[in-house]
Amino acid sequence: MLERHGLPEAGDKGADAMTQTSSFTREMVLTQLARIAGSRQFCNAPRLSRFLAYVVEETVAGRADRLKGYTIGVEVFDRPEDFDPQTDTIVRVQARAMRQKLDQYYAQEGRGDPLLITIAKGSYTAAFSLSQGGDATQGAGLPSPALPSKKPSIAVMPFDNFSREKDNQYFSSGLTEETIAKLSRFKELTVFSRMTTEQAKQKHLSTRQVYDAFRPDFVLEGSYRIDKQTVNITINLVDASSAEIILTQHFSRAATPEAMYALQNEMSLSIATWIADRFGPLGQYARRHAQSDQSLKWEIYSWISRYYQFSVQLSEEERREIEQGVRKALQSDPTSSDAHAVLALTTLDQYRMLSSESANAGLLDQALDEATLAVVHDPENAAAHKALAIVQFHRREFAQFEIEAERALALNPGHPDMFAMLGTCYAVQANWSVALPLLNKAIAHNPMQPGWYHIPKAICLAMTCGPKEALAETLLAPLPGAFYYHCYRLWFLVELDQMDAAQLEKEQLLEVLPDFQRAILPHLRAWCFDDAILERAVAAWRKAGLDVS
Repeated sequence: MLERHGLPEAGDKGADAMTQTSSFTREMVLTQLARIAGSRQFCNAPRLSRFLAYVVEETVAGRADRLKGYTIGVEVFDRPEDFDPQTDTIVRVQARAMRQKLDQYYAQEGRGDPLLITIAKGSYTAAFSLSQGGDATQGAGLPSPALPSKKPSIAVMPFDNFSREKDNQYFSSGLTEETIAKLSRFKELTVFSRMTTEQAKQKHLSTRQVYDAFRPDFVLEGSYRIDKQTVNITINLVDASSAEIILTQHFSRAATPEAMYALQNEMSLSIATWIADRFGPLGQYARRHAQSDQSLKWEIYSWISRYYQFSVQLSEEERREIEQGVRKALQSDPTSSDAHAVLALTTLDQYRMLSSESANAGLLDQALDEATLAVVHDPENAAAHKALAIVQFHRREFAQFEIEAERALALNPGHPDMFAMLGTCYAVQANWSVALPLLNKAIAHNPMQPGWYHIPKAICLAMTCGPKEALAETLLAPLPGAFYYHCYRLWFLVELDQMDAAQLEKEQLLEVLPDFQRAILPHLRAWCFDDAILERAVAAWRKAGLDVS
């Protein structure tokens, strides 16, 4: 965006907003903007980065008179044409946040930067000045290397257009920005801004040069081809330090010219979900490297990824190992929102375990404390709000559960395990109209999903369609050895009057959980709040000869 415009000539509108205008070139301003956008303060704040880039661009282009609350609301924050900045304060609030982040940047990472970019209070116009003793030409070729991130980091390079028609370049900019924005919603990652990677692209930097300049752990390279009414996208996830391609993925969708913007949103969501999901390539990478790489970010990410890889399929031994690992990691970084969220869920899992000791309601208080800390440390973290929602659900605080669940879904509408966990809660409340769409989205958004995603969906189908559809759902992802898998299949087989198959299922269930008859009801009552589900399941188990009490 910025590269289209030179700095204003003398007498241009907006020139007065710039100090020592003649000292700067467009490249100097662009370099400083990229430094800021790639900093810890801005790299996980794509909207603030976009806001800053917009006001800088308009200022240097001599269009400072356009920098009004209404224009910014529409152009930067996607407000509708009837947007009223007097009643909707998003621009003023975000401007205050942007000024605070700029102050933080120049007090920390940007202490030695030669060029200052400021936004005065009461104005949306950017001002530029040299720092004391600064030289704006210093390091104009590249942004200064970023400080090491506490989280795994990724740089999304602008997508290459390999189409015959070159007039759809807009698709590249939109796809890149939307992918960055959607990846940024996964708060366990650090995502570099588009201004940073655009500059690297313009300078034709190699992956190694990108690594030397910004120190990302990964680089996402992508290309697309639009042929007739089909869009084909290829992405490569690259280990930045070695330039080794970790994984390659292809996406293909049918589209019409009228639907290109909707397609852009859909494809960016698919790309971000595939990369960031804990079952996907980053989770696999983290689990492989956690032992050899002693850095804290891989330790935390590895434990988080391990939890979400197995979740409700965890044994008590695995749950305890993950809990201990997360607690150890929190000693080094007590502000990790994702770690507190996982600790809340592992504590909740302990509450739901089959032993009588785990039925201690005090565990719910501990889980609530951890989930609350997760939200306090990062109020914009969807995983934190999801953990708080699920804890409140088990505490039967259903009004608070609804609020937190809606907040989590709004913060990250592309998170499969969030869909699955919240969908399970709605399922065991018998809220089928909400549960089924969430569970379907979880399965559709994550081709590597764990098998347990299908179990709450099978319960929904049993209650809304019938046992035939429910039984078919369990066959899509068999989980032999998981007691809950066998106990629900037993229910469905009995209702279908397939008693020979039910007898075999019963034998497998008792082999996995010999204490089933005594333990199952306390376990179910800890998380299932619909009597109709319990009554049907218990009736089926009793018909199979199990004295459930």
